[in-house]
Amino acid sequence: MNMKKNLIIIAHPNYKDSLANKTIVDTLEEKTQGNTIHNLSELYPDFNIDVKKEQDALLKADHIIFQFPFYWYSVPPILKQWIDVVLSYGFAYGEGGDKLRGKNFVVSTTTGTPVEAYTSNGMNRRTMEEFLYPIEQTAKLCLMNYVQPVYSHAMIAWKDQDRTLVVNKAKEHASRVLTLIT
Repeated sequence: MNMKKNLIIIAHPNYKDSLANKTIVDTLEEKTQGNTIHNLSELYPDFNIDVKKEQDALLKADHIIFQFPFYWYSVPPILKQWIDVVLSYGFAYGEGGDKLRGKNFVVSTTTGTPVEAYTSNGMNRRTMEEFLYPIEQTAKLCLMNYVQPVYSHAMIAWKDQDRTLVVNKAKEHASRVLTLIT
């Protein structure tokens, strides 16, 4: 049996205190093998990303998973920096830039706001798919297979009783990611 290799790229500015994102990653680790985890904020607190190391990890992966809290309608700054320097011309796109062709790419993200906020009539006036379109287009430019994104809403625990709800929702979120990569 050929085991698929997953590269989970975590972009969370305060991952050690995260409940939702940490539970998602812990669940993925528990239920799959062949994971490589790159916690960008821990690896590169100065944003000085080791491009070769990151590109080498991408080359070894079958599935690339971005795990992050949805941040001002986009990705956290460390992930934007990573995208800017790692997915370079000649590697990920452009002339000779086909190194990621055919790799499966999954966006796994959490929001603090309720699902109703991400509708045309909601507070944010757009759907999650609309906000995630730049990431989808980046994956397509890099010749990757953009797999449907997995996102969960209202993933903040304000009170102790909310913690159990968030943990359960995070485990369910991880199960949805698992169905895409197994």
